[in-house]
Amino acid sequence: MALLENRITLSLEDLEGQLGATKLPIFVRKAEDAFLEKTREIADYICSHPQIRGIFVSGPTSSGKTTFTDRLASRLEDIGKTAFRLSLDDYYNIVELRYDKDGRPDYESLSTIDTKLASENIHSLLSGLKTSMPVFDFQTRERETHLLSPEIQLKQDTLLLVEGLHGLSPEISGLIPRELWVGIFIMPWGEIVADRRLIESQEVRLLRRIIRDVRHRGAHALATIDYWPMILASEQMYFTEYLTRADFYVNSLLTYESMVIAPLALQDIRSALARYDANILEPSVFLQRNDPPKAYANLDAALVIARQKVHDLERVPMIDAAIVPVKSILNEFL
Repeated sequence: MALLENRITLSLEDLEGQLGATKLPIFVRKAEDAFLEKTREIADYICSHPQIRGIFVSGPTSSGKTTFTDRLASRLEDIGKTAFRLSLDDYYNIVELRYDKDGRPDYESLSTIDTKLASENIHSLLSGLKTSMPVFDFQTRERETHLLSPEIQLKQDTLLLVEGLHGLSPEISGLIPRELWVGIFIMPWGEIVADRRLIESQEVRLLRRIIRDVRHRGAHALATIDYWPMILASEQMYFTEYLTRADFYVNSLLTYESMVIAPLALQDIRSALARYDANILEPSVFLQRNDPPKAYANLDAALVIARQKVHDLERVPMIDAAIVPVKSILNEFL
């Protein structure tokens, strides 16, 4: 069982003390090096256990699963292994939606994943068979049934990296003999404090998710905030189980990241609030399938949170996102 460890607590004074032309690049480099070191540790473990064929990466939304998995694959290849990544996002198969009491559709639970097809594809890949995987479009929120990835055939020594919220579900990883796979649970764990907590662990993920949704998934900040309670409720169903099934825990919080994501999220939240004030705010993309139609689950509550976040984020020291290294996990959201 993996254990949550290395919680990061930073004050505003800590962050302000790292500003400057000399200190800031060192602060960024140390954060990135610490994350890389954990990646190297896991890669070395995998290479020292040649029976391992599968690597299953799990963690809640906006934890950096995709970038971490890519970085791990690159590290394995650097030391002579071949690796292939499979994303469970492409196995979304939302046929019949469930809703919470406020009408938020459930896009997060295991029932939204075609676990049967995913497990069949994983088994075929590890058996050396030619396999095509589905493709999911997050803009349309539909699996493109007319599109399949090109056929893939793994060699006997190729490692299969499977990443997704439910990567450590028994319905995914549990169908492979335990000695043949390793499990990794990744999640940012830490906080930014002043006279009180300004940003907690789950809020790190919320800010990351706002930034990504605005830039890559056609959702404005208020839509993400309005949908967030569904995400949290669904994750609570799986968090303990997946952490228990993991062999490693990776803390994906970078010590400098709040100074990068705070100004971007602040910009996105202010933009959504301005459109609300001008009475031109678009309906939530997350509720488009609701029947009867519904623009928001609880817009009043989302507005309260958004305005509080503006107040909190304005207090965080801000740095230009250009300082983020090209291969940083933060680029998954920027």
